[in-house]
Amino acid sequence: MNEFYDSLLEQERASVQEVALKYGRTLRPWYERLLSAKAVSASPYYVGLSSDMGSFTHVTKRVALVADTMLLSDHGAGAVHELGIQNETVAVSPQQGPVLQEYRYGMVTKDLAELGQWILSAEPLLRSGLVWYGPVFTQGRPATGSLGQSPGLLPSFSDRSIDFVVEHGRAVDLATAKPLASRVVRPVLEIDLPFIDGLSLSDFAQVTSEEFDSYRQHRDFMRARLLELDDALEAVDSQVALERVALSIRDELNAATAEMSTAARSRVLNRSGAVLGTTSAILAAVRPEALQGALATSATIAAGATGLWPTIQTFADIKPNRTHGKWHYVWVLQKKAAAR
Repeated sequence: MNEFYDSLLEQERASVQEVALKYGRTLRPWYERLLSAKAVSASPYYVGLSSDMGSFTHVTKRVALVADTMLLSDHGAGAVHELGIQNETVAVSPQQGPVLQEYRYGMVTKDLAELGQWILSAEPLLRSGLVWYGPVFTQGRPATGSLGQSPGLLPSFSDRSIDFVVEHGRAVDLATAKPLASRVVRPVLEIDLPFIDGLSLSDFAQVTSEEFDSYRQHRDFMRARLLELDDALEAVDSQVALERVALSIRDELNAATAEMSTAARSRVLNRSGAVLGTTSAILAAVRPEALQGALATSATIAAGATGLWPTIQTFADIKPNRTHGKWHYVWVLQKKAAAR
């Protein structure tokens, strides 16, 4: 991300649409390598399940304490914006040898201007690796230069962020409905997550990046507790084991709330309008096959108008009782927040 921001010229920053397009052009050649590097790291992606661009700021502010790295995406909702034409040498067959092909490529997003503004405002968070925007790229039919063909129009796309729900098993959802306990869903705890409110996204990003070390301690703790949950959920007396881990998480978050309350009252932050906000959240464990199946059945990762949790339950009701594999964990944020 540092390379992208360092390359932005002043006149490019003046056009938020151009910022979004350049982000896509810059990221595409390195996208798979960057995602693969993250896959083998100790800190997983938390995939944002909401495709609403307006929710990016909402989610970004509220999960900084518990999520290692947020991966946000439009999940293929929106219009296709062409980024350019790329040339590539490929081996078609042993008899024919290498052939030069070119194809159009682009990305899918609802609002280029809103995306570009978010990329600029969240710059400190993206530079530090706390948040990512994962474009949904699309590619047209390749044309062979020797035949004088033109590259085809941009077709449908695939959403790579779904793969990271599968691989990392971590997600954040914005919902009005609470996940209910069932054979495929186990609510672990319900708690008010603290966050610094009253700041613009750019000011919040700056404060959060400056407090990176203190946030990291809480996230390291949370990562370790989620690993313990895997064993607790499969224990003979799983409810007792779950309550033990949940109590540990609750104590840690209460301590973090006290720290953030003190920070919000500090002279520097108080002058800028910062207050301690809280958002009601539920940490839910979900069987992998139920979560992945629900996401696969919807037009977008956000499970459409039905909502993720009813979709998960419907999928579970019509599928065999398969219970293999590690659990996935989703922080479910309620859309209303209170300030105090």
